Amino acid sequence: MQTNGTAGASIATSLIQGLPGDGSSTHTEADLLSRNICAIALAGGSDTTVSTVQTFFMAMVIYPDIQKKAQAELDQVSGGRLPEFSDRPNLPYINALVKESLRWQPIAPLAAAHMASEADYYNGYYIPKGTAVIGNAWTILSDSEIYSDPTSFNPDRFLKDGKLDPSVRDPTVACFGFGRRICPGRFFALDSIFMTFAHVLSVFNVLPPLDEGGKEIRIKPEWTNGFIT
Repeated sequence: MQTNGTAGASIATSLIQGLPGDGSSTHTEADLLSRNICAIALAGGSDTTVSTVQTFFMAMVIYPDIQKKAQAELDQVSGGRLPEFSDRPNLPYINALVKESLRWQPIAPLAAAHMASEADYYNGYYIPKGTAVIGNAWTILSDSEIYSDPTSFNPDRFLKDGKLDPSVRDPTVACFGFGRRICPGRFFALDSIFMTFAHVLSVFNVLPPLDEGGKEIRIKPEWTNGFIT
């Protein structure tokens, strides 16, 4: 595709085009780095981002009223065309839908392990130097003092007067990990999830499957483990 000029803009294309001249040690190192970057992006996103998208589809089936509300906002803003990133500030409900999908079922309930570099105290607990510390994203994002009725899928919890409410804890403080080991692809993931949600709801109705008699099959909110999630 790159040879005949039909390759679209992508990270892989940009990296390949930026490689130095053939035969140099710099070329070999840059080529290996480019391969690793693309492989990591594919391996990471194919499990993590996809899991959030699957949660979104499940929620749309279980909560059809939320789906209709999101579609109404898209129809009003985009006017029949596919939404673009420039529409993002005018789509508060879609943004809230992204936040709630990340909060409702965090893809990594327990974040990556960290190690205490120094002895410390936290809320009266003594943490010796070298102790493994694992952030509990599930508990943080299911805190009933912050999110009322946390087991329910409700994007409106992030809205006030039709706008995103900055006083409500953003799920991204926990769902992507913490500190220096936070997910390096979090911004790419958020953009991908937003655009996926917006495009799907612009052109499709997400409906439950039907049994042999044509009746809707009730979906149970159940999940399985993946490679990362």
